[in-house]
Amino acid sequence: MGEPAFRHGRGASVLGVENRWTRRLIVAGVVLALALAGAVVALTQVLHGSGSAVGTIASGGVVSAVVPPPPNALVLAREAGPLAVALAVQQRPRTRLTASVIGADGSGSSGLRVSFRIRPGNHVLPATACGVGCYRADVPAGVKPRVVTVVLPDRTASFALPATSRPGAAIVRRASRVFKGLSSLVYLESLRSGPKGGILTRWSLDAPDRVAYSIRGGPQAIVIGERRWDRDKPTGPWTRSSQIPALKVPQPTWGQVTTDARVIGQGTVEGRPVWLVSFVNPNTPAWFTAWIDRENYRTLRLRMTAASHFMFHRYLEFDRRVPIIPPA
Repeated sequence: MGEPAFRHGRGASVLGVENRWTRRLIVAGVVLALALAGAVVALTQVLHGSGSAVGTIASGGVVSAVVPPPPNALVLAREAGPLAVALAVQQRPRTRLTASVIGADGSGSSGLRVSFRIRPGNHVLPATACGVGCYRADVPAGVKPRVVTVVLPDRTASFALPATSRPGAAIVRRASRVFKGLSSLVYLESLRSGPKGGILTRWSLDAPDRVAYSIRGGPQAIVIGERRWDRDKPTGPWTRSSQIPALKVPQPTWGQVTTDARVIGQGTVEGRPVWLVSFVNPNTPAWFTAWIDRENYRTLRLRMTAASHFMFHRYLEFDRRVPIIPPA
């Protein structure tokens, strides 16, 4: 993608906690939690007032009205202000571009005037609507896009296309199995609902049902089986409640359904050789880029783009003893 993987890792550590939680971030966490179907922990759900950031995702969930990406496409996504913008690139044999534009409320943004700007050559292709939040154009024969910019009425989103890519579904499937097979996991999560602000959370997971999290300057929680303790600030009192049903951890952050997985590059993360793999969970929808260890298939970094939900994970510790005990 033209940018070293380690740059993204550093960027994840600079987000702090705003003094006020934005309602869009709260709603986004709840919607995402429901949408990633399967018995997955909603590790980014922030409930207003209670400080709880852990929930259980129900099977079935909420499915956005956004048109899913076309099959067998290269999928990329990024934020554009409050919008989530995704690009799907198909070879038909002519290149077809499809943009998905998702608003902060999770619905597709339809009725926009959208075009694609292509480099090299600076071609501008007007897009036609292809469904809810969906815009499409065919690239002229002989034109080989290297950079595609989705031009919206008041903003743009640019994507550098990899020189080559190959199917990556088998890698994602194995990475999912490895994720679920971990005995423990510690990671940092940066999460924003827009261009500014955000929260930084440290998560500790101990299989099969122990979770602890701490939001920088904000809420904390401990979950052990069907018991849980929450507090609104690091020095506040703990409040005990129930966690029904008990959580099952770890689970892959991307859920149980993925499509359009492609290997778009290789690199290193802290000296470890990795594949860079892009894919999508179409049910949410949420777009992912994962840095997956080429030797042990552990996920070392993960970026997610969804409706008003822009997240980056740095996975720090695997299969080490993580003492998660009730608060004193």
